[in-house]
Amino acid sequence: MIHSSNHHTDFHVLTARLWNVEYFHEIGLRLEQQLAVQHALIILLKGEIDLELEDRVIRISEGGAQVCLRGRTFGIKGYGSEPVAAAVFYFSFYQADPSRKDMLIEIEDTGTWTLGESIGKGMPVEKLQIFCRKTYKHFHHGRVFSQWRAQMDFQELLFELMEEGGRALKYDRVQVLEHVKTYIDEHYNEEMTIDQLAEVAEFSPGYFADLFKKTYGCSVMDYVTEVRMNKAKQMMLGSGALLKEVAHLIGYKDEFYFSRKFKQKFGLSPSAYVKERRNKLALYGATSLLGYLTPLQIIPYAAPLHPKWSAELYHALGPEIPVHLDAYRQNYYKEANLNKLEEAQPERIICTSELEVWEKKRLKQIAPLYELSLKTEDWRGELERLAEMLDRTAEAEQWLGCFERKMKRLHRLIAQDVNSPTLAVVRVFHNQLALHNGMAVQEVLYEILGCQMPALPEGEEESPLSVDRLKSLKTDHMLMLVRQDSETLAYWRKLSSSVEWLSLPAVKAGRVYQISSYPWREHSPAAMEQMAESAAALLTGKNPCEIRELSMADSLIPLYHQ
Repeated sequence: MIHSSNHHTDFHVLTARLWNVEYFHEIGLRLEQQLAVQHALIILLKGEIDLELEDRVIRISEGGAQVCLRGRTFGIKGYGSEPVAAAVFYFSFYQADPSRKDMLIEIEDTGTWTLGESIGKGMPVEKLQIFCRKTYKHFHHGRVFSQWRAQMDFQELLFELMEEGGRALKYDRVQVLEHVKTYIDEHYNEEMTIDQLAEVAEFSPGYFADLFKKTYGCSVMDYVTEVRMNKAKQMMLGSGALLKEVAHLIGYKDEFYFSRKFKQKFGLSPSAYVKERRNKLALYGATSLLGYLTPLQIIPYAAPLHPKWSAELYHALGPEIPVHLDAYRQNYYKEANLNKLEEAQPERIICTSELEVWEKKRLKQIAPLYELSLKTEDWRGELERLAEMLDRTAEAEQWLGCFERKMKRLHRLIAQDVNSPTLAVVRVFHNQLALHNGMAVQEVLYEILGCQMPALPEGEEESPLSVDRLKSLKTDHMLMLVRQDSETLAYWRKLSSSVEWLSLPAVKAGRVYQISSYPWREHSPAAMEQMAESAAALLTGKNPCEIRELSMADSLIPLYHQ
């Protein structure tokens, strides 16, 4: 029996359980942000990558290792034209229950084991490669004894990483630069010069400046300015501090110099920016609420954001939104989000109508509440009613008019190129397949764009699908919505390389496309617009930028594309 616990543990009673190991070796390796169901140990064996951990991006070079803790997200982006090789180990820690000898207790409190999140770089890369390949080979071998051996291999790998990482070893150049970036992020309010930052890196100023620009594509002082300006935006909108105070808080002694730098970067003065953005409108609930505000050209004061579930909006609007509510496991963090909203003191709150009664009661105590339904087919009416409440009726009418014209153009484009294709959107979750026919998908693909829905007997639309059943549907194209967690992705990689999958007509014809959660799992005006553009690009084989140009002649560009 295995239970979870946050009890203190010692290494002499600790054991690790390896659940899976994956090995990647390709040019331009790219893994979209995914949820780690267990702890994930990422080891780079060749090349250089940007590792996305939640909202952080960490540059890792050959031989580097990093842990993504369970329940968090990670993604990988390779660099250059050389192959990137990486191993990912999914594991848990356990200890024996002192009160019951037949029980193991899972260790969830990461403070109880010294592996931490960052292992750094200590073991020679040749030694790492041997360990990783050996563990991978044993784990995926059919023999039980080999799989048992893989468990011991992994525990030895962990021991070596912690042993080597604990020694006083010199960081490599990429780790030094990452250390400097972290220093800038934490000390942006202090005076900074290239000489001072070079001293932090223990490099000569000239070498440090050249290396930073070569590695990140911008000068170190430009990066300092970027960090300071993003902090300034949030301070000006979130604290009500005077311009002089904001300048000092982000490291500038002269408020006029700060004002010039701000206008140079964003095209308007700090005071004009605050005047344009002066609203204390908060969103509470689903991240898809943002898809109702962006057509109205409104950026909220507070909103739920997450780099995986709303990546595009997170990166585009994150610095513009002073108060970020937690969008991951919202049911778990409800109380924390409500407390954060109460502290922010918004003037009005927009929430989803599907919230629990106690949540709505608490929100009404904070500010006037407007409920918006995300489960209605009348999304146009919802947008118009929201616009009327926010005095943005003209913006809503303009956006809706442009949307209708754009949809007609995309319909004609698809009809000319592929003529009413049969299209299935298939969801992959854990080790199951099923059709994904939500309201937004049905309206965009089958009603607006004129695609044909695969025929299934009534009542079987949400039932699990086998590969044979998919084959019988005789679809021309398939869009694969693969849940981005480590468990599902491992199943998908195995399925998509199987003989039965490769025998599907759509696979043989090269008409199977993997799509992302956003916009395909969201029901909002902005998401439906992007869904239509994405579908048109996939079905016609045209570049997404070309599709956008063909479809939007006189359409508005969504706020987060500006």
